Amino acid sequence: MSYDILGVALFGLLTLGMIAAAAGVVLINRITAAALFMAFAFLCNAGMFVLLGAETIAAFQILIYVGAITVLILYGVMFTPQQERPYALFFQKQTPLAALFVAPVGVFVAIYAFSFHDSGKALPAGGDLVALATSVFRDFAFPFEVASVLLLAAMIGAIVLVKREEDE
Repeated sequence: MSYDILGVALFGLLTLGMIAAAAGVVLINRITAAALFMAFAFLCNAGMFVLLGAETIAAFQILIYVGAITVLILYGVMFTPQQERPYALFFQKQTPLAALFVAPVGVFVAIYAFSFHDSGKALPAGGDLVALATSVFRDFAFPFEVASVLLLAAMIGAIVLVKREEDE
């Protein structure tokens, strides 16, 4: 009984965190802060996967989205020349109109989400981690390392190309 209450409370907390982070991504003016809000939304999403008993997907969510995608966006921001803009971005002027369209959709999604019922079957947690780790680190270790070296080479190449344009 107490686990059910804890799970519901944690789900509510993760939901509020995800909604707040998503609103921060859309409403904040600074792109670096928006990227960090996006990383927090991804972390909340990974927490929801943990609540569902899908620890592997939660780990992939953290590795791929929180790690790689957020770092990629921050690198893109870091290498983009910054200059002052006297105008606001187009989507920042559309907040009232967007709320007008999003509110009915949100009500429909909430009604539809509360129409589902729990089946009562709990799956064993973490059953696929051993097979996945064996596959990645033993059977496919060489392709995994080749991919990581290629990604490192691509990142170094991007840095060299950007530095060359600044020097000229």
